[in-house]
Amino acid sequence: MSRNNNIDEAIQAFLEKGGEITQLKYADQKAQNKARRMAFHKDKAMNGSEKSKDFLERERMREESMIFSRTERLKQ
Repeated sequence: MSRNNNIDEAIQAFLEKGGEITQLKYADQKAQNKARRMAFHKDKAMNGSEKSKDFLERERMREESMIFSRTERLKQ
């Protein structure tokens, strides 16, 4: 029982310090491919690829145009 109390206390301390509990979402194949594509372009952009920089800028602009942020959309 003390282990559960310690976990409850740790969770409460985390929440009091501004932490937020989120639920993880299953990453289907589409989400995995998108994450892989973004990582690829980020790597290429750091190495000077203009095409990848343009891609990342378009994605950033698309994300900014949405009503809810990505983290808000992923919350359930």
